Amino acid sequence: MKLRTIRYYIQEAVRSIIYNRFMSIASIFAVSSSIFIVSIFYIIGANVEYFMGQMEAQMGMAVRLENDLSQQEQDLLHSRILGLHHVSSVTFISRDDALQSMANTLGEDAVAGLEIINPLRDSLLVELTDLAFHDETERAIWNLRAYGVAEIHSEAEFARTLSTISTIVSLISLVLVLILAGISMIIITNTIRITVNARKTEINIMKYVGATDWFIRWPFVLEGMIIGLLGGFFPALICWFGYGRIIAAINDIPHLSFIDFIPPEYVMNYVFIFALVLGVVIGLIGSITSVKRHLKV
Repeated sequence: MKLRTIRYYIQEAVRSIIYNRFMSIASIFAVSSSIFIVSIFYIIGANVEYFMGQMEAQMGMAVRLENDLSQQEQDLLHSRILGLHHVSSVTFISRDDALQSMANTLGEDAVAGLEIINPLRDSLLVELTDLAFHDETERAIWNLRAYGVAEIHSEAEFARTLSTISTIVSLISLVLVLILAGISMIIITNTIRITVNARKTEINIMKYVGATDWFIRWPFVLEGMIIGLLGGFFPALICWFGYGRIIAAINDIPHLSFIDFIPPEYVMNYVFIFALVLGVVIGLIGSITSVKRHLKV
């Protein structure tokens, strides 16, 4: 494709946007609103998954050991559990350390006298790569009872709840992306259709002098892509500058300072690109659909 032809396509696309500026502005605003909402849910979903990942790293199973295990038997059980699928790490916690942790949590008075005859057991803290495999891993550890497993303490129900919440948030985000993208495509399609109808005479003349279908279509396709690009740029800009300030404000609230969010760099590197690409794709599909349905050449 010649440079002069490309310049012609771009000029025609820009001219059409300016000529139909009110509809173009309405389309940009509609696309921006949709992509902004999509971006918000994308950020929320990403933070939920980030939070779930942190919970998965912190939540695991406490495998209580038999009291008469030798060091060699403990090491063997440790290696067997570490070798199970979906187990990321295994940490040994002695009964003395467990008692001290209880004292730090409940106070020294609550455990007074227990240091003489410590009723707690040595344990292995098992952390998982994915909470979705919690039950499967727990069953596998129970099968190692012959190696010294006395009991397993876990938050199985809470783990299942976290996994369900993560799945629901992901599905809601996906459905919203599809719905809002569809609405934006319809708006862009109507904008391009108005342009096509307004230029029917010009298009017919171009056909009579031998212009190809794609020579006529390309300006409309670029018009839709430009509208989509602008529609994605503004919400991306808002998210870029707004996200860091919002999480800083939340962290300043004493009761919410414990919440850990995705770093602002993630938003700058991913959400900005996500919004721009989504806008261009919406504009591209919307314009192609409009030309295919309404451009009679």
